[in-house]
Amino acid sequence: MLKIPYIHGVFTLPHQLNGLARANPYEIYDMIMRASWETVSTIFQNKKVIPGMTAVLHTFGSDMKYHIHVHALVTFGGLHHSGKWVYPENKHKIASYRSMCSVFKQKFLTRLNLAVSKQKITYHSPLNELIQEVKNLRWVVHTTRPTTNTTILKSYLGRYINRIAISNNRLKYLAKTNNVALIHNDYKNQKAGCPAPKSIKHMSPITAIHQMVQHVLPRYFQKSRHYGLHNACNNTKQIAEDAIKTNPSTIRTALQIINALLKREVFRCEECQRIEFYIEKYPSDRIYLSKYLTIDKERAPPNWGWNRPSHGSEASLPGTHPML
Repeated sequence: MLKIPYIHGVFTLPHQLNGLARANPYEIYDMIMRASWETVSTIFQNKKVIPGMTAVLHTFGSDMKYHIHVHALVTFGGLHHSGKWVYPENKHKIASYRSMCSVFKQKFLTRLNLAVSKQKITYHSPLNELIQEVKNLRWVVHTTRPTTNTTILKSYLGRYINRIAISNNRLKYLAKTNNVALIHNDYKNQKAGCPAPKSIKHMSPITAIHQMVQHVLPRYFQKSRHYGLHNACNNTKQIAEDAIKTNPSTIRTALQIINALLKREVFRCEECQRIEFYIEKYPSDRIYLSKYLTIDKERAPPNWGWNRPSHGSEASLPGTHPML
């Protein structure tokens, strides 16, 4: 993260597309994450700057219902090629609510129509009617005001990175009634400025199991992604001014303090007891996994240079085992 304000955005998929997402989870989940980033990058495109974003996919609400949305940590502005940081014209938001919703809907439907034309999407009913229905809706993109208190943002979004749909302390089996009680936040009855009140949802054991299983993501799907300046492969942030860079010595200083408190000695070679070392680089093998593992989908990263195979198809590299 950089020393600049950040906003928290939530990109929500209309519930009319829930059935399509259940039939094509990998494709729809990937679309909403890519469309979310394309929405942010398009907004800053006219200013010719590069923003940064960290996104996390969620398929669940507090009550365990199927609710597809993306939590995003977005930089308030972008980095110009000159190294200067450019802020949005509005000091409270990167774009208006209507424009954010409109761009997000356009980007997602463009990807959806492309997938339909290439027959990568399967559905039990005509997709044209479904697409036309959601096209007439206003999609929801919620954004907060920018803040420079990144500590709160880090702790807030950090809880979502590897969060599961529900924790054990919110579930309880009632043996007398043979029901499962789920404690959740009642956002419908939440008052402004107050925390959401708690509510209890009762389900049969089979229903409770289904509520949990429906949120299991496809194999090898990356639900946490970094885009733009937050992407590790993006070297553009190196030209940024020192004023907006985070302190690179923070981790090193922290480790020095820990070593001093624990009174640990410097690491030495077990053979000669010397503390001087040299680094020897080993070239990476881009097709290492394909030699020893058989998987049904291409993992990313790494990227071996071919397109991800569709359902029922095969992809292989010359001289290697086929990737099923």
